[in-house]
Amino acid sequence: MLDKKEQQYQALASWLMYRLDGYRNHRDINYTAKWDEYYRIWRGIWDSSDRTRTAERSRIIAPATQQAVESSVAELEEATFGRGKWFDIQDDMLDQDNSEAEYIRNLLQEDLEKTGCKDAIAEVFLNGAIYGTGVAKIVVNQTVERAPTEQPVEGSMSGMRGITEYASIDVKIEPISPHEFLIDPAANSIDEALGVAHEVIKPRYHVVQGIQSGIYRDVPLDGDYDTVKLGFDGEVKQADESDSVKITEYWGLVPKRFLKAKADKDDFEYSKKDELVEAVVTICNDEYILRVEENAFMMQDRPFVSYQHDIIPNKFWGRGVVEKGYNAQKALDAEMRARIDSMALRNTMMMAADATRLPRGSKFEVRAGKTVLTNGNPRDAIMPLDMGAMDASTFNQVASLQNMIQMGTGSADMAAGGQETASGMSMMQSASIKRQKRTLMNFQNTFLIPMINKAMYRKIQFDVDRYPVTDYKFVPYSTMGIMAKELEMQQMVQMMQAIPADSPAFNVILLAMFQNSSIHNRDQIVFALQQGLQADPQMQQMQDMATQLQIQQAQAEIQKTSAEAEEERAKAMLHQAQAGALQPTEIDMAKEQVQIAKMSADVQRQQSETARNQPEVEHLKSETILNLAKARAEGTKSVINTRPQ
Repeated sequence: MLDKKEQQYQALASWLMYRLDGYRNHRDINYTAKWDEYYRIWRGIWDSSDRTRTAERSRIIAPATQQAVESSVAELEEATFGRGKWFDIQDDMLDQDNSEAEYIRNLLQEDLEKTGCKDAIAEVFLNGAIYGTGVAKIVVNQTVERAPTEQPVEGSMSGMRGITEYASIDVKIEPISPHEFLIDPAANSIDEALGVAHEVIKPRYHVVQGIQSGIYRDVPLDGDYDTVKLGFDGEVKQADESDSVKITEYWGLVPKRFLKAKADKDDFEYSKKDELVEAVVTICNDEYILRVEENAFMMQDRPFVSYQHDIIPNKFWGRGVVEKGYNAQKALDAEMRARIDSMALRNTMMMAADATRLPRGSKFEVRAGKTVLTNGNPRDAIMPLDMGAMDASTFNQVASLQNMIQMGTGSADMAAGGQETASGMSMMQSASIKRQKRTLMNFQNTFLIPMINKAMYRKIQFDVDRYPVTDYKFVPYSTMGIMAKELEMQQMVQMMQAIPADSPAFNVILLAMFQNSSIHNRDQIVFALQQGLQADPQMQQMQDMATQLQIQQAQAEIQKTSAEAEEERAKAMLHQAQAGALQPTEIDMAKEQVQIAKMSADVQRQQSETARNQPEVEHLKSETILNLAKARAEGTKSVINTRPQ
């Protein structure tokens, strides 16, 4: 007779397995067979169910879709991790000091990369390209890290070396195959589902250690799970699987009554009065409850994130690269296998023989050096079979099918046969880049940003000494992929050929080219170019001084010309006065005006001469300032050249 507590666990196990079996059946019926075939196409593994004809003997699988998958994944990885920063943190707009946000960003990126986050995301990309959906789980572990230290010893110059142990909170990203993931079929996302589950086969000692440490309940670990098929696997299993245990970890809503001390119901449904709470339940071998507790995360979120490689409306499972090129790949395989089978019929010698003219009991074979005995003329008894010539148009058909795969998958680096023009290839690359960017934006919005948010929440909750409690906004860095960089580099090279070298736009384009390049000392070259593009304050001061001197010289010339004109006008008046019948007093006044105009002209000539000589003095000052600027530039260049690579 089971006690009340054990009845409670059995009731919860029945309630969960009733739903998880439905989730699994829906996934297996609608998707598992397709996923297995997609996996075989990507791996190049032949199966008898992949025959396109009953009499087909060839087993070749064309690598066109494999190349499309690798090209798509490489583009996404380059676009995500192409530069050092692959995500950023935006602080509050009212906060003028961004140093704290920069520190948290660098710290979180360092912690994630330490636990292998980049490799995990690359595997998620691969699962998304093959199956159509990439799923990952955010795991929090407390580990013990060790570091060598040296303790001082009294009376000794050298200390005693030892090891210091300290606890570390690690947030790890674990990629999950769609074969191991269960979700409510009525939901289109993880958050709106009743619950999700992760099914995996683990070594027995993992569960034993969990039981010994008190994480899991002490339950029997024997069970029948040999019929569980977690995806296509061509490897031969060992006969004894007693050291393996199936673990099902459920995250989602469960009736709160199953978490109480008493369980008065054992039905598979939940009524309107039942209160649903977020919980985590670990089940062993689809039978025993190892652990059940409410969701302990402070945000009450589920530690799973997913993205669709290509969105299918109102569906959780998306469409991958293999599914896009599936029909063309099957036609290409059928064409190539038929050709290989036809070549086998033509290249292998086949003979037709009259059985009545062969010696009784003889075994008719054709091989080099063999003597064939016949009753009668051999020309009448045996003859070779000629199957005719092969159709040469099959080569063109294979190329057309490869182009179809390229059209369906958007892979622009497949073998094109060298017949496309440069402009045609540029247009193809542009279309492919648009499709890759569409997938990249979907990945960033549905996977990358939620993953970083949840990882940050775990760090804030458990690693309290290193992460402050602050509300940040995460922004991913979406750089260009390999093909996009190559296409943009070609366009910038063409623009540089059309722009003069002394144009300011030339240096800007040159800087952009080096920023997009992948050479090892790119940062140093970019830094040097940026220093060259920045305006030197001393040089700017020299230019301003030269402009002011030119203005002053022009003003002095104008005043000189005006004074000389005034002197000439006074002389003309004096000449008229002397020639006319004027009084001596009037003539004296005219002479005084001429004298005044002459003196004013002399003053203006002296000022103009001073303004003309002043640039020489300023030129000496400018040369001194320029020499100082050159010395400073040479010092900066030497620092750049001696900077470690």
